[in-house]
Amino acid sequence: MSYQVLSLKLRPQRFDEVVGQMHVTRTLQNAIGLDRVAHGYIFSGPRGVGKTTTARILAKVLNCKNPHENNPCGTCVNCTEITQGSSLDVQELDGASNRGIDEIRDLREAVKYPPNSGKYRIYIIDEVHMLTGPAFNALLKTLEEPPPHVIFIMATTDAHKVPATILSRTQRFDFKQISINDISDYLTQILESENIKYDPDGIRLIAQKADGSLRDSLSLLDQIMAYASDALDVETIRDVLGIIKENVFLNIIQTIEKRDHKAVIHQLSQFIDAGFAISDFISGFNEFLRNCMIHKTGESAKLNLSENSLSWLQTDCRFSTADFLRMLDLSLQFESKLRFLQQPQISLEALFIKLSMMDASVDIASILSGEVPNTGSVKKPELQKSSITEKPTSPPIQSEPMESPRLKEKHSVAEKPDTPPTLPAVSEPDSQQDRNLTVDDFRNSWNEIIEGLEEKNSKIAHFLEGAILSSFDGKQLLIELINGHRFQLKTLEKDAEQIISVINDKLNQKIRIKFHIQENNEEKSEKRKLESAEHPLFMKVLETFEGEIIR
Repeated sequence: MSYQVLSLKLRPQRFDEVVGQMHVTRTLQNAIGLDRVAHGYIFSGPRGVGKTTTARILAKVLNCKNPHENNPCGTCVNCTEITQGSSLDVQELDGASNRGIDEIRDLREAVKYPPNSGKYRIYIIDEVHMLTGPAFNALLKTLEEPPPHVIFIMATTDAHKVPATILSRTQRFDFKQISINDISDYLTQILESENIKYDPDGIRLIAQKADGSLRDSLSLLDQIMAYASDALDVETIRDVLGIIKENVFLNIIQTIEKRDHKAVIHQLSQFIDAGFAISDFISGFNEFLRNCMIHKTGESAKLNLSENSLSWLQTDCRFSTADFLRMLDLSLQFESKLRFLQQPQISLEALFIKLSMMDASVDIASILSGEVPNTGSVKKPELQKSSITEKPTSPPIQSEPMESPRLKEKHSVAEKPDTPPTLPAVSEPDSQQDRNLTVDDFRNSWNEIIEGLEEKNSKIAHFLEGAILSSFDGKQLLIELINGHRFQLKTLEKDAEQIISVINDKLNQKIRIKFHIQENNEEKSEKRKLESAEHPLFMKVLETFEGEIIR
């Protein structure tokens, strides 16, 4: 094929043509001018930002016969051969294909020979982090003390995978992502040179989609030009790149604000039926949430938001910066786990229902001062209300420390209902609603209470089936657990609110409950025997005198 893609056709041939890497190109030019060229370099950075291109330019200017202002002339024999890839003095190796120790041994033998026509023999090793451990070790000595005519230039996207022993023997240059403005300006120059009409907003969409990679932006531009060669308008670019319109995200965030679960699911179904990828949708949604959050903080920097979105944020939006932050946190977690999900559509629907059910964020200072800010249509969580108004009126639940079997027996026998801490009720009943209930009223309704608990929590209903209602003092009901154990006690204390709720439904009165473990005489006697048997001489005495335990 005679056609060349833009990324190859427009590959920079001089340091001045490299986009967005001034900190690297200027340093290399100054080093060449001052004759301070190192014997080894490592170019690290993301994909498509000019690492290999800069390595080739450096190789050309070092072997160029007529350099001009520390740039290669591009016309001499050495420059032409390096550009065509036929130079014997510049060897490019792929670290992924030549990663073994045998290839590095061959390289060590080759560096002994002087250059053919240039001043240096230069080795460009791309994706050097793919070399094996033994290959790196074999390269160490040569890299540290190479012949004076040899220069190593290594490029990698993962510098953290390169051993520190290699990094310490080279000069490292970190290439950065190219800014959206630089990519937009570069693409604009290309379109103007090709006499193609374009929309500046569409070019900016390409730059954003490229994510800091100039090579990706050129590939995307190639793709769009093949689709519509006469003019590049915004709608065409959106269709080719699969970019979702901002109004879609605005409509769904407004539905979340209204807490309309049905409408949220309907909008998601329309989006999926339209054929958009969930990954593209969630990526665009996160970008939209980020822009909204930044706008709420008062940042004056230019954000990629439409007029409708700005108008909503400034007038009708009830979400605060903290609300956007919480939603963005959940959405980013979903995006990071998306590729591992077996059913991404279900997970996406669950995420957006969860977002629509979230309550407004409340400042802790407002809670402590007793003032909760008004958040408009966003409902206050019921838990916050109860925690502010009712929690101080009831003593908190105190956890009991772990006890030994002996102490547990003593406490279970001597414990009285009024001494240990009690569980708080949901709220204190009004005096007008109090009924003079007795423990017999609870006993008569106990089967109905157990049936009600069976519907909510069958586990605690099973624990209470054999329980005895010991006493009721008008506010607190004492429940005795026959032959119970500590696991049952802790479980019932944890789920006490469910039991109180069912009792309130059946008897129309809110009470406190207290649980107590009751042991029978046979178990107490058996425990005493086991405790006595703990003594090391006990069994020996029984065997010597042929005795037995009576009581």
